[in-house]
Amino acid sequence: MPGMIVASVDTTSQSFALGQVTGVLLVALVGIVLLWRLTGSWRSPSTPAGGDPALTLREERKRRLLIVGVTVLIAVGAGVKAAASYNPEPRASETRAAAPAFGAAEAGTARTVVLPDSFEDFRLLTGEAAERVETEVLAGRKLPEGTKTGYYDEDGDENIDLVVLVRSAEWDPKVREEKATKSISQEFRNFFTAAKARDATRFAPGPYGGGISCGFADYFGGTQTVCAWSDATTFGAVRLVRETNLADAAQTTLTLRNAAMR
Repeated sequence: MPGMIVASVDTTSQSFALGQVTGVLLVALVGIVLLWRLTGSWRSPSTPAGGDPALTLREERKRRLLIVGVTVLIAVGAGVKAAASYNPEPRASETRAAAPAFGAAEAGTARTVVLPDSFEDFRLLTGEAAERVETEVLAGRKLPEGTKTGYYDEDGDENIDLVVLVRSAEWDPKVREEKATKSISQEFRNFFTAAKARDATRFAPGPYGGGISCGFADYFGGTQTVCAWSDATTFGAVRLVRETNLADAAQTTLTLRNAAMR
């Protein structure tokens, strides 16, 4: 989980949506050009020997009108399909919180992230215990600059049961820049790809808006549950050491997030 971000094509971006629209319109344009080229001789009938040129002219006009009508139908169909395909997701920085709850500030205002000393049955490890489990978790790897971590014990044995990593625009300007160019869906796609997670599922994000998603990943020979939350200014990654069903993991992540937001 320390490698939280990887690059991939953002299929939710405005540029991707515009590319989809352009592709639809180009296909329609090629179809129209071929239609007119392939029907050129058919649209210009010749007058047979002894025939009436006026009848030939009327037939030519009739055929031309038919092709014009088909062209209009292709153009209208392409326009409708192009409009339907243009559906970019807002950038993460554009997301807004829901109605204030839990004493939260007004929706849309800047927030502070403070990892709680405890939530539910989890207790934040500190001192030598925290240093020990961090060494075990990172195994010599380095976290992205500006990442804050918390290691939580659930059963009182001072061993790790939950890990949380948080990046926030509050202390890292790079986060704000990233969120101005990526959607939450793309952030989740990057995260779960890096975590080699499967069955990623979105859940209700709670009062702070944005998104929450959870999936399963294999660590140290066993299956664990990984979750992520994202909003306009923060991105949090959670790993529960014990395999937990996704709905329960999402609720734990939501509780932690609500407790950490100020």
